[in-house]
Amino acid sequence: MAKQKVRPLGRLGYWTGLLVGTLALFSAPAAMAACRVSDFTDIPLTSLSEIQRLAYVSQMTRTEYDSLKQSAPGSKDYYPLIAKSASAVEAKKNAQSKLESLHIDNSADYAKFWALDYLTDEKLREYVTCSSKRRPGLVFGGRLDKPGIFNLSFAHITPVGVEKIRLQVVASRNITNISQFEKFLKGLGEQDNFTAQTFSLHLSNRNERAVVVMRAGWETPNFVYIPAYPAPAVP
Repeated sequence: MAKQKVRPLGRLGYWTGLLVGTLALFSAPAAMAACRVSDFTDIPLTSLSEIQRLAYVSQMTRTEYDSLKQSAPGSKDYYPLIAKSASAVEAKKNAQSKLESLHIDNSADYAKFWALDYLTDEKLREYVTCSSKRRPGLVFGGRLDKPGIFNLSFAHITPVGVEKIRLQVVASRNITNISQFEKFLKGLGEQDNFTAQTFSLHLSNRNERAVVVMRAGWETPNFVYIPAYPAPAVP
């Protein structure tokens, strides 16, 4: 795989970018809290698999916890793990502990997808867009479209620095059409920001996990850990 040059920031560009990023963080309105998955779906917790529920809880917001805590036994959003937790922090910790008990490497990274993979591609792009508006850097989500095909949605809306950036693939594993993905990213060119996009990644072995390492301009590479499907059962 040929390496692409990443244009470094000059000293002026670096400090200007740092100032812009700092001002953006401190000038953001107080209401810019984390995006809630529940705002992008009507699917109740009872309809999700246990691993999806655990992943969801491990990353839920405080307002989502407060809402679910009020659910009565037998209701569509009642979940014992939440009901028995004294706080959102405790619920998240318990969910993370259960995920870790599966002894799966990178389970916290896979949970980022398990918590979202029941959304449609359209709703995933909306969620990714919402999240990308709240923080700089590359934001992604994804879902299994069919056996062996994983739809990856990503966006980079909040710019950092003063130069246009390019999205690129640094490395990959268990992806057969990675060259097409590289070509797709190259076609996007250099931009100030990237609106939500979806690309279908084809897995070499549909029963194994996959990895794509992506980089946005000069930023730290993002490791996209794609879980194997069907997801493991939780005892």
